[in-house]
Amino acid sequence: MNTTRQSSFIFSILSVLSILSLIYLIFIPNLSQANPMLPSTPVIDVHVHTNYPYYPVTDEILKSNGISRWINLSGGSSIQTLAKHLQVAQQFQDRVAVCVNIPWKWLSQANFEERIIQFLSQAKYLGAKCIKIPKSLGLFIPDPISPNQLLKINDPLLSIIWQQAGLLDLPILIHIGDPWAFFDPLTPQNERYDELSVHPDWSFADPKYPRPLELLMAFEEILAKFNQTTFIGVHFANCAEDLAYVRYALKKYPNLYADVAARLPEFGRHPASEVRALFEDFPNRFLFGTDLGIGSGIMLGSVGREEPMLFDIFDFYEKHWQFFQSNMRQMTHPTPIQGNWKIDAIGLSQATLDHLYYKNALKIIWHLSEQEIEKQKQDDLLHLKNPKNWDELLE
Repeated sequence: MNTTRQSSFIFSILSVLSILSLIYLIFIPNLSQANPMLPSTPVIDVHVHTNYPYYPVTDEILKSNGISRWINLSGGSSIQTLAKHLQVAQQFQDRVAVCVNIPWKWLSQANFEERIIQFLSQAKYLGAKCIKIPKSLGLFIPDPISPNQLLKINDPLLSIIWQQAGLLDLPILIHIGDPWAFFDPLTPQNERYDELSVHPDWSFADPKYPRPLELLMAFEEILAKFNQTTFIGVHFANCAEDLAYVRYALKKYPNLYADVAARLPEFGRHPASEVRALFEDFPNRFLFGTDLGIGSGIMLGSVGREEPMLFDIFDFYEKHWQFFQSNMRQMTHPTPIQGNWKIDAIGLSQATLDHLYYKNALKIIWHLSEQEIEKQKQDDLLHLKNPKNWDELLE
């Protein structure tokens, strides 16, 4: 995207946000009371994708939705790119965390282990707070020894990544596989046909791809072997279709956590009482995330045929608050392209909401103690109450 178009896009978004902010200030003096579906505590979105030129507008969009902190999972796979992300993130006073990505092109090099050790150490030194592993591992990246085959996620070659992450205390947010329907034939009978017809390259029905269970079993080997490394299984521990499996995995592997990004439509289909019980039984293991993408366009957990509008982001987040905080039945889920069905809200307790919304992330990603978490909560509440100087942003 050229500089002129990028500046125009950012200007347009900030202009609309400034108008919305004025509307809120004029007509809704106390937003938290006027809209009970806003979160009652600061929220951390641990699953955001953006590029450093968009950090200011992303932060304002999130702040307008009650998000006080966020994590960009797309920090880049080179030290140069990561450094640019971290440099821009500094202006947000430690409220924006950045994940580093792995340079997979090094896999075929003889000194891969040595380079990864140096790379991750430097990333940690510069300020990266986490590592993001995409679904391309296991589904797209070829085995450097047998290029006609896919590299397995539990291949010994990758052990250095999991080991170093533990030594450096860098949590790994890892995406394994995809929704189970993506592995079924791409036909109108597929329940995710609307989404797959827009993104046919997301179909893994071809037998050359490993099945979801095979990927999960390989991941379990990693969890067991590298039990001093923290893994955050994104997209509901990569298994939103099976609550029993998620419960089993969380119980068996204390180093496993889960974010909820882009999977409310899936796990929200289960009986609300069972979903609620899972969160209430493991309050310290779930993190709030959405898979929001801000760049030349907007991604709200997925991308459909129509480009989302700015105001859709507010509706997107409000549906998350409705799901977690109310007891609504047969509500519309946040990402309609992900399935033509309704979901039931789960009405979590305030204590569990506190952990889901911010406490777990501050502990796992920011490495804060209980006392530090309470202080940060107050600071983040103050941050959300202070409006941004829009004139500065629009210059």
